[in-house]
Amino acid sequence: MIVLCGPTASGKSTYAIELAKERNGEVVGADAVQIYRDLIIGSAAPTAEERGDIPHHLIGILDLPEDINAGRFIKLARPVVEDIIARGRVPILVGGTNFYVDAFLNGLSPVPELDEEKKEFFAARCVDRPTAELFAELQQVDPRWAAAISSPNDRQRILRGLEVFHLTGTPLSLWNERPREQGWSGQYKKIALAVDRETLNERIVARTRKMLAGGLLDEVSAIRAKGFTPANCRVLGSIGYREAFDHLDGRIATRVEFEELIVIHTRQLAKRQTTWLKNDPAIEWISAADTTKII
Repeated sequence: MIVLCGPTASGKSTYAIELAKERNGEVVGADAVQIYRDLIIGSAAPTAEERGDIPHHLIGILDLPEDINAGRFIKLARPVVEDIIARGRVPILVGGTNFYVDAFLNGLSPVPELDEEKKEFFAARCVDRPTAELFAELQQVDPRWAAAISSPNDRQRILRGLEVFHLTGTPLSLWNERPREQGWSGQYKKIALAVDRETLNERIVARTRKMLAGGLLDEVSAIRAKGFTPANCRVLGSIGYREAFDHLDGRIATRVEFEELIVIHTRQLAKRQTTWLKNDPAIEWISAADTTKII
């Protein structure tokens, strides 16, 4: 298996397709946003034209508001990867969500399966609570997990820490100290695309403008018309969609500010992703400009 990583806007989708052409491969998405069929423009999912005749898996397969997490991702991805290998082809796992890639390869901490009804009840209690307030509570009940979160605005990971603590009685940081389970036992080659900061910033601006020109606001308007918002559908809090809802609801006044905020938040995400990846000794970094070496 080839595992292709890199910060957002580094060109992973394009290179994955080129790799698949050269190595008799099929692309397996590991992205918590692209996995939803209604989230196309804002997730920068590869279009049908871009995919060509290269099979893509786990992209656009879930309906809103179905939930996705690392455990469910492993359950979905494992049989797909095994089937690709069984057919004599090469799976190319493309990481947009680095935590999912890590979980697939190395397994998950043995946190017990949480009761869905209790999870929904807990989530409903937190909907109207500010992220800063939730983070302050997490610092009290599980300071080590709070310290491990790269941003105090990462509402999803904050809620996960609180959810596990309140529903199991044990901090998530303690669960994470136990041996991981369900790791991948096969061989893999892990590559990350290196892009210098100036070029990456230019790509982020270009991609943001492409999303806006391609109809991001129309996509979000259609989603909102179905009754979905960041308050009742967690994935809509991701970059691009969160700002689009704020703009449509008047919390972001101008189109210029709307675009600027997406760019700023995407740059911040890319920085966090790069830090995460640089801490992984299994990764071989290759310049995104050197397509020959990548192939």
